[in-house]
Amino acid sequence: MIKYINIRNIFKNTILILTLFTFIHGMPQESIPEGLEQRIEQIRKDWDIPGMSVAIIKDDKVIYAKGFGVRELGKPGKVNKKTLFAVASTTKAMTVATLGMLVDEEKLSWDDWVVDILPGFRMYDAYATAEMRVRDLLTHKSGLSRGDGVWLEFPITQKKVLHQIRYLKPAYSFRSKYHYSNLMYLTAGLVSAEVHGDSWDKVMYKRLFKPLRMNRSVPMSRDIKKRSNIATPHAKENGLLSEENFKTIKHRDADAIAPAGAVYSNALEMANWVRLNMNKGEFEGKRILSEAVINEMHKPQMHLDFSPRFPEEAKVTNFKTYGLGWSIDDYRGYKRVSHGGYLDGFSTWIGFLPANNLGWVVMNNGGARITTVVGAEIIDAFLGVKDRVDWSVAEMKYVKANPSSGYQISDSLMADLVSSRVEGTHLRLKDSGYIGNYTHEFYGKLKIEEKDGKLIISRGENLVGTLNHWHYDTFRVRWDLLADRVKGCCGGGNEFITFNFNSKNEAHIMERVMDGRPTYFTKLKKEK
Repeated sequence: MIKYINIRNIFKNTILILTLFTFIHGMPQESIPEGLEQRIEQIRKDWDIPGMSVAIIKDDKVIYAKGFGVRELGKPGKVNKKTLFAVASTTKAMTVATLGMLVDEEKLSWDDWVVDILPGFRMYDAYATAEMRVRDLLTHKSGLSRGDGVWLEFPITQKKVLHQIRYLKPAYSFRSKYHYSNLMYLTAGLVSAEVHGDSWDKVMYKRLFKPLRMNRSVPMSRDIKKRSNIATPHAKENGLLSEENFKTIKHRDADAIAPAGAVYSNALEMANWVRLNMNKGEFEGKRILSEAVINEMHKPQMHLDFSPRFPEEAKVTNFKTYGLGWSIDDYRGYKRVSHGGYLDGFSTWIGFLPANNLGWVVMNNGGARITTVVGAEIIDAFLGVKDRVDWSVAEMKYVKANPSSGYQISDSLMADLVSSRVEGTHLRLKDSGYIGNYTHEFYGKLKIEEKDGKLIISRGENLVGTLNHWHYDTFRVRWDLLADRVKGCCGGGNEFITFNFNSKNEAHIMERVMDGRPTYFTKLKKEK
């Protein structure tokens, strides 16, 4: 009898220990296709990415969640499933969800006029101002150029950015073409805040993060100071495939356009967000969004021009569209709902195949878009496809052939720049002749000053660089911070500034390329 009792107690204690272990460490990993974990780690190593975190959802369960590599190079902290990464533009669909709640409550319609909700809203074009609907804000068809320089390089408030939109000239006519816009998603977030009667970040936390148990996630960049276990962003000066090592860079403050891309989250909690979408608005038995709202989010709203980047891609995808905060396309004959997020030194890709009840979250702190590579490998592994593609090799070949896609300047383009340089030219004026404040109605002010015999260009304390004479009155800029040198398509600090002169031989126009187009900053007269 005593032996029986002892055995029974041992059994009960064992069950208790296992239960506590599961509670502390999360649900035990279920089986994933053989070799997939090793494949994910090999891709990370092949691209030399410091750290990565992955979650896989199947049939409404997070069956796999794991970190790879380190949070910061040179330090021992490992990435795990709870490590926070900037998820950038995957924030957009969350902003749509806060609007969807208002649609469900009949406080808002997708086709309400924006100016009726935000009377101060103005576009450069009067017709676009009057006709802009909430739906238009969410589908990237405003016609605006990106205009990210207004917030990316300078501390500015959301309301100030909204005001500045009226000065940004359109790149295309209204509703004629898909053209990505963070500014319109900022506007959408302000619409949400206005109708909710609370700030966007508080709405996100109360109405979305809390019911989804996204307890470590934060809606604003400033909030990461309140958290631990945060990944550090990294970058390479001369492109992803350069032989140099990754270096740490500063976290980019995206709060000025927070509804478009400021959220920090982790693989485990982003998996809950994906599950909500996979389950048509329900999460663990609780309805957060109606099925009608979810269907609207996942329905094609705007057609995208699609040109496969390489032959392997052409075999699996035929079209691309945009819904409300989500991209919708086909993959091997299945509907795919997904979205990427890219912010200095961070990359995220989340999505799911509705017909297969398969979802994924992939994030890294090297800024490389291998998140889509890993995601494609996950899909193929679960589909059990016979014609498996080595997506990592395909992507690497493409980046080598198209260096600008990897945020580096190609050898041929650099050769063109060098060959077009006119040697032996001199500046028209002494350095002091270029000094002054230059302004653009949308982008704001840039300052040129002389320090220690060098011309310095700056925009407050956030953006500072040195102007080095290239030829005639053109200067090559070297920005002080690596994060500023690698942003955009060229990297390596290959940005040029040219000065134009008036009839008095005074420098009065500074030309800087913004959004791929020459943009002119006018010199302000000195105050007497």
